[in-house]
Amino acid sequence: MKVVTIKGHIIKLYDSIDELPIVNFQKYNKCVLIDSGLGSDVDSVDSHIVNIARFINSGDKKQAMLELQNMRQNLHMIVSNVSPKHLAFAALIHSIDGKEQNDLSDTNLQELIDYLNEMPHGLLLDILAGLKKKLSTELETYFPSEFDSAKEKEAYSKLKMKLILQLQEIAEDTDKASEIAEIDKFLFSLHKPKSFIGKDSQEIKYDKQFESACMIISQKTGLNAKNMTVLEFYNTLTNLQKQAEAEKKAYKRTNRT
Repeated sequence: MKVVTIKGHIIKLYDSIDELPIVNFQKYNKCVLIDSGLGSDVDSVDSHIVNIARFINSGDKKQAMLELQNMRQNLHMIVSNVSPKHLAFAALIHSIDGKEQNDLSDTNLQELIDYLNEMPHGLLLDILAGLKKKLSTELETYFPSEFDSAKEKEAYSKLKMKLILQLQEIAEDTDKASEIAEIDKFLFSLHKPKSFIGKDSQEIKYDKQFESACMIISQKTGLNAKNMTVLEFYNTLTNLQKQAEAEKKAYKRTNRT
């Protein structure tokens, strides 16, 4: 676990998939999902406005309206002083001053953030980024087929290429505008706004997928998935998937004979 001391408070944070409870990871991931779709601050509002303008210019009214709705929710959270990014951080807290934190309700997580209101915003984001990187690396190492995102790596590669082109413009006094525009076009094509309200809400879908996975584990193994760590949870799912694939192949062989 990672231990940090902030204004006299000793905070222990989960930073490994073999310790992090799956229910905490589920809550953390959902908060990250909301943050990626809606945003946590005023900068996110500007991003929504840029995206809305682009969708309008491309004639995609449906996506523009969805982005507008997401911006509305983003503004509501800012006014309410609710940050999905902060809640994601709170979901990774194991204990504060020796007292374990087991209540993952939005209300309690917000109270934890309010309790730590003296914590510098920049420090919180730095710690969260480090935790996210470590957890992502472990998940990609143990379960590459589930967490190794080729699309995300391609996006990072394009961003790196864009930076190189911009530096070449400065160093060589050349015009790379058309090449940069193509990269921007590709990156924007990756952005597909999602709904966070109503029956099609990404939050609802994410919760249903988790509950379904827990039900399958319980039915197949008799174990309570919600008492597992992240490592145990995904290792069990992987083994069940391999078992299902083996049974499917055996069934096909039997039917051919």
